Amino acid sequence: MRTFIALEVPSDVISALAALQEDLKSFRADIAWINSNNIHLTLKFLGEVDKQLCTEIQQACLETASEFSPFKLSLNGTGVFPNVRHPRVLWVGLAGETQILGQLQEQIDQRMAEFGFEPEEKDFRPHLTIGRIKSNRNVSELIGRAEGYSLPNLSFHVREILLMKSDLHPEGASYSELAKMKMRDRL
Repeated sequence: MRTFIALEVPSDVISALAALQEDLKSFRADIAWINSNNIHLTLKFLGEVDKQLCTEIQQACLETASEFSPFKLSLNGTGVFPNVRHPRVLWVGLAGETQILGQLQEQIDQRMAEFGFEPEEKDFRPHLTIGRIKSNRNVSELIGRAEGYSLPNLSFHVREILLMKSDLHPEGASYSELAKMKMRDRL
């Protein structure tokens, strides 16, 4: 099964991101918008994994989660990957305790390397993908609007890591939770 490790985003943040998507749709840019129910923060994409290995991955995630206390993130601006001249992904950034988030992602990456998954080559840049840009039609106007958009001052606590399953369909991917691993209580 196709899997990834992620952090869940709470419903108030999802609603704010859906409102941003609705606002940006008026530009009629050639974008595949991410279904708001599918927005999450990916820590590690694993790809095809057999069921037996999923049990071991879940245990490794549980061990990693137990080493971290809950931490706080907040919405922080918008941007595109890889750059404004060649945009392919439209995202909303995150601020707050991003150093802890980076440590969590790095530890997940190292643990998954134990199972043969290649370590990430690029630096981790915490973001929530809201759309995938398919062509340059009306994109510069859309990016200008996104950069000037006033995101609500929303923050949330990260308290668990999710092991997710991704099923691909002609209308897009659907995600389902395989396991939830809670972080330790603060001391």
